[in-house]
Amino acid sequence: MPTKNKTNWGAIERESVAAAHKEQVNSLQCKIEEYAERLKDAETSRDVALGIRNQKVFAPKITAKPDGPSEATAFALAGDWHVEETVESKTVNGLNEFNLIIAEKRIERFFRSVLKLVAIERNGATIDNLVLVLLGDLMTGYIHEELQESNGLSPTETVLWLRKRIIAGVKMLRREGAFKRIVIPCVFGNHGRTTKKPRNSTAAVNSYEWMLYNILRDDLPDCEWHIADGYFLYLEVYGKEFRIHHGDNVTYGGGIGGLTIPAEKAIASWNKARTPYIDIFAHHHQSFQTPRWICNGPLIGYNAYSLAIKAGFEPPSQTFFLLDSKRGRTGTFPIFLSDL
Repeated sequence: MPTKNKTNWGAIERESVAAAHKEQVNSLQCKIEEYAERLKDAETSRDVALGIRNQKVFAPKITAKPDGPSEATAFALAGDWHVEETVESKTVNGLNEFNLIIAEKRIERFFRSVLKLVAIERNGATIDNLVLVLLGDLMTGYIHEELQESNGLSPTETVLWLRKRIIAGVKMLRREGAFKRIVIPCVFGNHGRTTKKPRNSTAAVNSYEWMLYNILRDDLPDCEWHIADGYFLYLEVYGKEFRIHHGDNVTYGGGIGGLTIPAEKAIASWNKARTPYIDIFAHHHQSFQTPRWICNGPLIGYNAYSLAIKAGFEPPSQTFFLLDSKRGRTGTFPIFLSDL
């Protein structure tokens, strides 16, 4: 009978263990070589870093030599004051409060802030001229029946109240601002009308604000007044034309896209007849700027109208911007009017 081959399981096991051991050694050897290469790279990077640290650097000097004289005109936008209107905190979820005392404080803060911003900007430019834009709705009037009950003053009393505060503010700008020229373009708003319904061709002569502007022109003859007799007022500065209006003909009642879409549509339509550098308007109780237009915020702040048009909450503010004689509008800043 032939002898059967016996499998040497012990030898096979030893060979398997040896092969696994060899594979593990090879793997470890590869890792050692990899780590050695990394260490070499790290040492090279360290040597480079130490070399940079010890190397003398000869950097070019930047001097503070000015590029040359720069001239600019300051613009201060004032509108939607609604000074005699009363806003009770409970009617706007505690977000605002407003009455004649608060109105006076905010007006004073506005004029002081204009001087402060001009002083800051004069560090980089010569600012001899100020354009103080009165954008209308400085008063609320009696265009709604409820306002006869809630307003702190009648329309005629409001005109007299505003006259004193604006005279005081402009005289302070003249006295302390060292301006060679103060230019005051004025447009009337929709709230200051004497009629129940808005007028188109006779809107100016039926406006308490239009009357106020003409009185102020006699009170302050050393300023340069431009009073609109129609909806638009055009003003040219450094060869750039500004179209100034109250903004109530920009139809907006809340919606997707906010004020941007209706403002762009209205401006595009008006531009078919005459294209200005920038439109300046107010009325919508929100502060907003684009390269083509500026919407001024309200001094009165958040009120029932803001709620009605679904305007987002923002603190009471006005707007300041600088117009460089060569570069155009270079900066736009909010003037915040409420206490922190």
